[in-house]
Amino acid sequence: MNEQMIRKNNMRIFPIYKMFAWDLLFHYAIIFLFLTQVKGFTASQILFADSFYAIFRVVFQIFCVNIVDYLGKQKSLLLGNIFVSISILFYILGNGMPLLMLLNLIQAIGYNLKGLCEPTLLSDSIPKSSSAAKIYSKINGKGSSSYYVFDAVSSATTGFLYVLNPYIPLILCFICCLISTILSLAFTEPISTNKLEKNKSIGFITYYKDTFITFKQILKSNRLKSLLIFSSLFCSMLSVFGTLRSSILVDIKVPEQYFGIILACQQIISSMASGKQHWFHNKLRNRVLTWFSLSLCTGFILTGLLVICNISFVVSIATVLLLITIYAIIKGPYYTLNERYFNSFSNPEVNAKIFAIKQLLESIARFSLSLFASYLLSITTTSYAFIIIGLISFVVFIFLLNYMKSKIGLRPEEYPKEDLIFSNQK
Repeated sequence: MNEQMIRKNNMRIFPIYKMFAWDLLFHYAIIFLFLTQVKGFTASQILFADSFYAIFRVVFQIFCVNIVDYLGKQKSLLLGNIFVSISILFYILGNGMPLLMLLNLIQAIGYNLKGLCEPTLLSDSIPKSSSAAKIYSKINGKGSSSYYVFDAVSSATTGFLYVLNPYIPLILCFICCLISTILSLAFTEPISTNKLEKNKSIGFITYYKDTFITFKQILKSNRLKSLLIFSSLFCSMLSVFGTLRSSILVDIKVPEQYFGIILACQQIISSMASGKQHWFHNKLRNRVLTWFSLSLCTGFILTGLLVICNISFVVSIATVLLLITIYAIIKGPYYTLNERYFNSFSNPEVNAKIFAIKQLLESIARFSLSLFASYLLSITTTSYAFIIIGLISFVVFIFLLNYMKSKIGLRPEEYPKEDLIFSNQK
């Protein structure tokens, strides 16, 4: 298969692969209920374990970068999907805090590998041109949209399947992970194998030195630093919201079978919003991150306040559903736009390392926020946790966005040379 056929094959398969592999299906609607009702964990314990998932991603991040360099992106992607599949088996077969921690470790390595390989494998497969970013967004957005639709359909039935038997959704989740693993075999490494042979010959010690040198270069770019800090804080909020959402639905006494329907509606909205990523980018331009971050923070605060007021069940559920809608609208286009921004002004030789440091900082932020949220849930209600996290995040984002004003959203010629260090542009 020649280079052109390899690129076309990868671009054709990627949306199908992402539909199954982007995130866990038949999972998020009921995992909080499964862990609390079937396995006996508290909400605070779940967030505590989630925080260690994040720290495991930090600890094994550099190791995973070197695995990708050594094995190549296609083989590393396959390995990542195998690890994620094994972690789901641990949910089904295991019990107890030690096993939950081991599960998070295995899943952390799996998603480290996937996070490094998925966006860069697609980016490397697209021929370099002035329209490369647009093509990337179109293909990636198609996969995201398909995932949201599939997840919506699966989520709509998950709650009812859980009531029938709580293990059924997780068995279906495991099957989807196996499909992702099989699909990852269909990709072909889009770069010359000569580089891989070179990587294999110089050893891991040299890899670590090269990786740290690249990290230092990345941190010299004000543009990348700004994006890295924003992405770390914002993604940690999106991550923690998943557990807090389920916790507040339990607090206001929403029946279990409706959890899946609520998540299904969320994913349908995210799917539609994901398809409008170009509209968000063109309409909001360099204000898109401002709108996304401050809207989510405001939603956190208002939701906590109105639920605390306890006016009525209708007001409480309407408020929570409004926040879920805001979250869904933001989440849909955010991840694709975020990857687009990070892939800009980079090249295939270093974009894996750029995404590595991105994942590293996101994991540190997620660890910190999850640990903080776990502490809040151990001393107060979910509603107060929403208010406290929302207020602190709002203030932090105000200062951060002000710092970012002159550092992102510029034309290529307006950036200093440090911001174009990994670009082919001069």
